[in-house]
Amino acid sequence: MIDPRLLQELVAFAKTGTLSQTAEELHLTQPTVTRGMQKLEQELGVALFNRTGNNKISLNTTGQLAAKEASRLLDMEDELTEKVRNFAESQTRFLVGSDAPGPLLLSERIENKLPVKVKLDQNLLAEDELLPAVESYRYQLVFSSHEYQTDLCESRYIGYEQLFLMCDKNSDLAKKGSVTFQELAGVSFLVLQGIGPWKQIKESAIPNAHFLYQDDLSSLTELTKYSQLPVFRSNLSFPSHPENDDRVPVRIDDPKNRLDFYAIYRKDQKKMVMPLLELLSKNWPEDFPY
Repeated sequence: MIDPRLLQELVAFAKTGTLSQTAEELHLTQPTVTRGMQKLEQELGVALFNRTGNNKISLNTTGQLAAKEASRLLDMEDELTEKVRNFAESQTRFLVGSDAPGPLLLSERIENKLPVKVKLDQNLLAEDELLPAVESYRYQLVFSSHEYQTDLCESRYIGYEQLFLMCDKNSDLAKKGSVTFQELAGVSFLVLQGIGPWKQIKESAIPNAHFLYQDDLSSLTELTKYSQLPVFRSNLSFPSHPENDDRVPVRIDDPKNRLDFYAIYRKDQKKMVMPLLELLSKNWPEDFPY
């Protein structure tokens, strides 16, 4: 069996191109790296380098292939270590993530009713992070605005989120029973920065709108108290955020005003997550809470 340290040296040499830089990156001496590359050639039984008279070496085509395969094997070793450690931790904790804040807000609101003790990660995941996070056992459950079915994971539809507006009672918007996104053209809004896929929906669906993004919920809540600008709320965020008493809810009737959410989990952890999903589905609110 090849020593993984020799593979690390080969990958580092492919990256840096010289023995001296390889040694520097791995905090080794250059003679140590030289002996390591020679030993690796002996163990593989092939030449990996082109050698010149001035004592310089470079990877030949076989060495280039070996470096790629070595990198792949090292990545697999890292994935194995991460997966085993995550699985061990999953025996004592239940970590939940999401690509949007709504499902987390709902989970937080009914946390005392949940059949298991969960930890809600408020740092939103990017769409391409969701499946790897579950497949590696890092999260036991993630919420996504996309459905996934793979060999390892499956998803279950749990509900949808729709936005509405809270408007100053003296504003023109407050006089309307409902609006479309097009009718909000040119309006300025107070908006939370971390809203996942809703950010792109709002910015693309409302022409010439001005979004005053706030980094955190406490800043948004405080600013809302002293501003006449409309703010977005949803069936999942209500009633998590306190409002001024004089703000008026306005429905947004628009086909783009909807996100369907799916719960993604590993198939081998389905038994663990189903009680939580059933409770979430049961407590999922209607689209307009007023």
